[in-house]
Amino acid sequence: MNISYVIESIKYGPHLKNEDEGIVKYLKGSHFDDDYEFTQFNYSYGLTDDSKDKYLLKEDDILLAAKGYRNFAWNYTTDVGPCIASSTFYVIKVKKLLVLPKYFTLLINSPKIQHKLRFLGLGPVTPSIPKNELLNIEIDLPTIVDQEKAIKIYSSIRSQIKIQRKILEQKITLKKGLLDLLTEKHE
Repeated sequence: MNISYVIESIKYGPHLKNEDEGIVKYLKGSHFDDDYEFTQFNYSYGLTDDSKDKYLLKEDDILLAAKGYRNFAWNYTTDVGPCIASSTFYVIKVKKLLVLPKYFTLLINSPKIQHKLRFLGLGPVTPSIPKNELLNIEIDLPTIVDQEKAIKIYSSIRSQIKIQRKILEQKITLKKGLLDLLTEKHE
């Protein structure tokens, strides 16, 4: 089936003036690390008046970085706080009876779909994924039960990787301290 079959709505985020302070985060691609996690928030806020409230992200909205050289999906949850996606992103709502938002995010971030996205966004200027071509990408969709299993397995492995990275960072710090100690001039 095509991605269009599971999409309820898709639109670009608004292009707003970046503010240095505020309540509502204005999300950009640089706010996400190499694992597509929202971790590097730099002071970037969007003004919120009544006209911009319609741009506030809702639980389980999916952001797809559609402009630039790094295309990835991220599943918004309200625990991040109020956010507006910049015009770098498509804001996608999926048909939850067919696909879980977290699974759809995993699907978009899979190597197979990432490969397809790279070719869609090619162009003479800043790459941009055309909506019609995105919607025509073929996907295989398991049952909701199997989607839930995949999400649990992925989350477990991702947690283990985070722990391993922290251990590695501590070992690197320890190694540097040990090198400093071993190479100090002894009097």
